[in-house]
Amino acid sequence: MKILFVTNIPVPYRIDFYNELGKRVDLTVVFEAKGAADQGIKFNYNFDEIKNFKAIFLSDGNIKENKINWTIFKEIKGNYDKIVLTSYSYMTEMALLIYFKFKRVPYYLSSDGGIIKYKEKKLRKWYKTFLISGAKGYFSPSDMSDKYLEYYGAKKNVIYRYPFTSYKKSNQIKEIITDIEKEKLKTKLNIKEKYLVLGVGQFIYRKGWDLLLNAMEGMSDEVALCLIGGKPTEEYKRIVAEKKLQHVYFKDFMKSEELSEYYKAADLFVLPTREDIWGLVINEAMNYGLPVITTTACVAGQELVENYKNGFILNIKNENEISRNLNKKLSLFFETPGIKQKMGKESLKMIEEYSIENMAVAYSRVLI
Repeated sequence: MKILFVTNIPVPYRIDFYNELGKRVDLTVVFEAKGAADQGIKFNYNFDEIKNFKAIFLSDGNIKENKINWTIFKEIKGNYDKIVLTSYSYMTEMALLIYFKFKRVPYYLSSDGGIIKYKEKKLRKWYKTFLISGAKGYFSPSDMSDKYLEYYGAKKNVIYRYPFTSYKKSNQIKEIITDIEKEKLKTKLNIKEKYLVLGVGQFIYRKGWDLLLNAMEGMSDEVALCLIGGKPTEEYKRIVAEKKLQHVYFKDFMKSEELSEYYKAADLFVLPTREDIWGLVINEAMNYGLPVITTTACVAGQELVENYKNGFILNIKNENEISRNLNKKLSLFFETPGIKQKMGKESLKMIEEYSIENMAVAYSRVLI
């Protein structure tokens, strides 16, 4: 079975996925470019890791979101049994999608998630519906994503679910990290506080780190917050100064090995996002047995986090109240005996089936 994927850039976990899928099918993947450094996206991998599929790069440089790379039409020529597109928002893939529509070439559309924009302009909605509708099938990671695809024209009976993740089975821990191990790791990382709240993601407005920083006001001196995602913005520095926060650590992006130690040392993971069409850091945190607090604007959170079971979901619609509600949840978490272990165990149970291997199986069931 010859399968063609067309995608944007070779994100490391995608390389793992294509290698796994390539064990099951004759797979070719066309990447628009090798990187996106101009967008602040840097990868820690080398191209020798591409083993079980044929990789074609339209550009050796950075991806150009708003420019069509016309060589795509040359590279897609071949006798493929199935074609999968992974985006409709980049100009090159958008042009290819429209070409397939007019040429009546059957294709599948793979989605990482989606949030319905009920108040968007009619013309924008019409165009998104035109792009999304008409695929032979859709790959969706969640119920919320299913609704998104249906809203923009996808037929419900051809939407196929897959467990979206960035982790292999070998990366999943089997038991929660003990308090003794966490204490040793905190010492190694020079974190002096007893408890550690962790947040991982770009230091941008959409991620909502300002909301979390405001929520730290009045927290116990035993609780530290570590945010990993770049250099702190002037706004973050201002909040820290105004609120007199003494237990906040800012860290730049780091290699996965070092990041793993912070996940293991942490007691709680928080992603106070204003919008994430998925949010793979939720998967990552749960893979380390962490309870999670996130918002209704995080699709991964909606799919993987259950209130009072393995974490809390906060309603992002009332942003004026979210820092106060987040502060309450943080206090509840650190003042309730046994809640950390209980929720951590539930996270491990709930994330167990979310592996690269199972993701490849879900795709191959549809494509073969």
